Order: sequence, then structure tokens, then C-alpha cells
Amino acid sequence: MDDQIRALQEYVYLKYVDGVRVEEIDEVEACQQLETFFSQAENANDSECVYAGILYFELGYEIEEKQVEYFRRAKYWLERHQALTGESWDAVDDRLEDVNAFFEDEGIEVEATPLPDQVALAPVVVEEVQDHGAMMHVPAGSFLFGQEREPVSVAAFYIDKFPVTNREYEAFCRATGYRFPKYWSQDRFKNPDAPVVGVSLADAEKYSRWVGKMLPTEEQWEKACRGVDGRAYPWGEDDASEDLACFDRDPAEGGTDPVNIRPNASSPYGVCDLAGNVWEWTNTVVPDEEVHVIKGGCYNDPGALLRGDIRLEAAPKDKFETIGFRCVKSA
Repeated sequence: MDDQIRALQEYVYLKYVDGVRVEEIDEVEACQQLETFFSQAENANDSECVYAGILYFELGYEIEEKQVEYFRRAKYWLERHQALTGESWDAVDDRLEDVNAFFEDEGIEVEATPLPDQVALAPVVVEEVQDHGAMMHVPAGSFLFGQEREPVSVAAFYIDKFPVTNREYEAFCRATGYRFPKYWSQDRFKNPDAPVVGVSLADAEKYSRWVGKMLPTEEQWEKACRGVDGRAYPWGEDDASEDLACFDRDPAEGGTDPVNIRPNASSPYGVCDLAGNVWEWTNTVVPDEEVHVIKGGCYNDPGALLRGDIRLEAAPKDKFETIGFRCVKSA
């Protein structure tokens, strides 16, 4: 979210929620700016749209000739906030009560605000580039992050279409003389097109630097997985199945699959194999702990752990057969 939008939101909160005296601005123009921002597809699930609703409500009382229009817009954005958060807030509830009473008294019918999953989002333009393997473009903008579905904004970036494979990691080891990873020779994990496993955080970072990339943040990884609509899995809301992910296999005898065999399970940006097969390192550190966030679930996990909003933690020196990685770079 850009600084101008943040400043407008702060203005609305201070003046109309906290009751603080502030330097006046052109509130009609501010409403238009807020509404334009929250009407964009990438911001369609941002609950901060409430500030557009509050400001339209207040303008409805000040500009009588536009009261019906402004109250309609206030109702839309305030109800949208409620639908996105599922929470009660006096600053919203009281205004909606007044708006609904106004329309009832005037005998005006107002269409119901669409719920978040009914909003038509602009189609995602998928862009693929080649840089030590295919990479997919993830555009800048906000998305719904974590189980709390908190609106978070990230800059545009590229992310590997697939996890780093045994074939790619072998090229790195042979070119640099770096040690081959743990589990390298085990039949369950050695398919050249399966994700490399048994790599520590340092191993993953060394490979990333060799190809001129880096490990993703948890936010980057999750946006690449869930798009902007807060979906549970890369493919949508349907539970995991064998044709969508590698999971629920025997920990002692099961193993990983090639990364490129389930294109129908890709994310909105065309990123594949984000759910199941292997957990993936991120460079996000858990505050006050010496562990890093890992994402995605693995071949022996139950389907519920494959959700994009799930996170586990791993110590930097861990070299498990369940953890691999993929890389990102700035757009």
C-alpha cells in the first residue's frame, strides 16, 4: 500500500474514529482516491476499505444533494469490511445502522454488497522467464496473508516455477565443488526431476547466491501460492488429492515425485508444486527464536498441512528428507 493511501486512512481514523483535530483536506478527492485503490483487483480483499466507507458516510451528511449516492457507497464499503473481517466494530456498526435506517425511511432499495468470493477479480496475466530454470512473475500489491487473512503488500518479484531439483543442485555441486546433500543416493528421493532434499538453510542460500537469486520471504512465498483471493491451496479451496499433490505417504517407504507432473495444481501465477512433496525454506526468521519459517507441506503429511497459510519452523542446520527450497529475485 502506498504512502498516500496510508496517509488518507490515518486522516479518516484520527478525525472520524478518534475525534482528533486534523488539518483539513479535500475529502471528496480523498474518497475518490480510496475508492479507486480498493476497487483494484489486487486490493479486492483488503479490509482497510472501511475507511472509504466511513468517509463517504460523513460526506453524505455534509453534501445533501449527494446524500443518496454517498450513502450507497458508504453502505457498500462498510458492508464489505464486515464481510471480509467477520467482526463487529462500533465505528462501522453505528454508521451502517444509520445508513440502513435512512434508506428504509426514504423507501430506497439498495442491492446487497457481494461477499468476497463473489467479487470478480481481473484475470491474472502469467509471465514466465528463464533464469536458471523457469521463473514466474508475481505482481506488486496486497494479498490476504496468514490464517488471520491480514492484508499485506509486497513488491513485484519472480519466483522459481518449481522447487530446485536434484538435477539443478547437482549442476551447482559439480560446478563449485560443493558437497552433495544428505539422502542424495536414496532411491526414494534421487529422481533427477524431484526436489532436492537434505539441504540446510546455508546450503539453500549458497545455491541461491550461485544463481544470482535469494530465498523468498514467507510473504512472497504465500502470495505466490495463494494469489490475492486468500485461497486455501494453490489450486483453490478443494481439499488435496493425489492428482493435485504428493502427500499422505508412508514416512519410511514413501518418497517425493518429480516437480513437473501436476500442472493442473499450479497457483494463480503458474507456480507449481507449492503444496506437498517437500517443505520449502524461507528467509523469514521467527522473532526471538533461532528458527526459520518453512512452507508447503511434504510427501508424508496429511492434506490439512498443505494449506498455503500453514507454517512450520526449522532450525537453520536441519537437513531433513522433507525440506527443499525454491528461489526468488526482484522484478
